[in-house]
Amino acid sequence: MVIKMTIKIGLVDVDSHNFPNLCLMKLSAYHKARGGQVEWWNPQSHYDLVYKSRVFTDTYSKDTIAVTNAGKVICGGTGYGSGPDLPDEVEHTHPDYSLYPQFSGTAYGFLTRGCPRNCGFCIVSGK
Repeated sequence: MVIKMTIKIGLVDVDSHNFPNLCLMKLSAYHKARGGQVEWWNPQSHYDLVYKSRVFTDTYSKDTIAVTNAGKVICGGTGYGSGPDLPDEVEHTHPDYSLYPQFSGTAYGFLTRGCPRNCGFCIVSGK
């Protein structure tokens, strides 16, 4: 008999829920498609894996969230500095729009990527 274990995943939108975090939406869809249980992180629950994502640096949103209830925590996004991109199989996943029901009927994507200006304070040209 094969017992399939469901992985429990918590998501932390460090910048808040005021606008959708496309990275978390893709991670959610990717894991849900593989049978994972995905939810917004709750400090009273326990998780196998927690993703913390932020777009902005400490000048906009400080990361004061200490995750101590997970087997593994992965921090990503431009707010943590330049780092590895999402794996291709996650990057090319249709986002899970159910995470942000207040934006139902809205779709997010890219028309262009990058910026030619190379401003010293901005991370976009480096990404």
